[in-house]
Amino acid sequence: MGSDQRIVKAARVSFAKDLSSVIDVERDKKLIKYLLDNKHASPFEHVIFAFKANKKEYINLISKISYPVVNIYYDGVYIWLNARTLINFIDQLPYKLVEYAQQIIPTTMSFVLNKSDINNYTIDKDQNNQIITTSSGWIKLLDKLELGTCLDHYTFIVECPLFVARQWFRHRFGSFNEVSRRYTDVDLDFYIPEKLRLQSKNNKQASDDNYLDDEQNTLLVSLLQTSVKTMKVIYNLLRELDVAKEIARGVLPQFMKTRFYWTAPRISIDNFIKLRKHKHAQFEIREFAEAIEQIIGYKECYNLKL
Repeated sequence: MGSDQRIVKAARVSFAKDLSSVIDVERDKKLIKYLLDNKHASPFEHVIFAFKANKKEYINLISKISYPVVNIYYDGVYIWLNARTLINFIDQLPYKLVEYAQQIIPTTMSFVLNKSDINNYTIDKDQNNQIITTSSGWIKLLDKLELGTCLDHYTFIVECPLFVARQWFRHRFGSFNEVSRRYTDVDLDFYIPEKLRLQSKNNKQASDDNYLDDEQNTLLVSLLQTSVKTMKVIYNLLRELDVAKEIARGVLPQFMKTRFYWTAPRISIDNFIKLRKHKHAQFEIREFAEAIEQIIGYKECYNLKL
């Protein structure tokens, strides 16, 4: 699952330049080499490989690697790993897997294997998947590798407010690459709810289905909109005076939207759906959990205690 272009997109989302329809292959190749040379590893985690193996072969593979943390997983039929892991432990992996990787990410593997001839470059296949919008953003399934196991992998693109993303990133079995306001100051967008929910009387962290009355709601939503505009003005002024982006971003509120790539296995996504569809989950992230279930369904893989 994935391509050379997937690695490039996952890297360029940091600059909010991942959605461009223009493909500059030579520029993309240079970026991949830069990522490899400078150990910017996370974009490579959005390319996934799986190959058949028995338990003995899996244990034998793991026993060859002395590194204390290895992201290689086994579901009883297939061994799963991402391109970052493949690159790091290429000498311990089956030769056929390495050969296959040269078909899926040929530019990347040419650099890894120090080949002088770097001709092929793979791009993402257009899955024509629907973008599902929510009250606070949108989500799209970019790719999937389904083999009928609880480690089937999926890559989504998500746009949502910061406060939703920070809850999302608590689901750590997966990989994320996100817009960084340390890198870019363009395309600022914000979400302000049309109706302001009240604090729950029975749950310290949640809201309920009650709202401010119309008059109070209209006033406070207007104040929120004014506040966001003011913060944006201050931010733009800081940037005009050449204050560093990494400092200027401090004034941007939690209502600001972000965008990220999320690659995760079915077991992690099912956990996300189960927890974030719960009535106590925040409404905005609950909408995303419902959208994901609509896209790929829910299997309840490994119903563990924790």
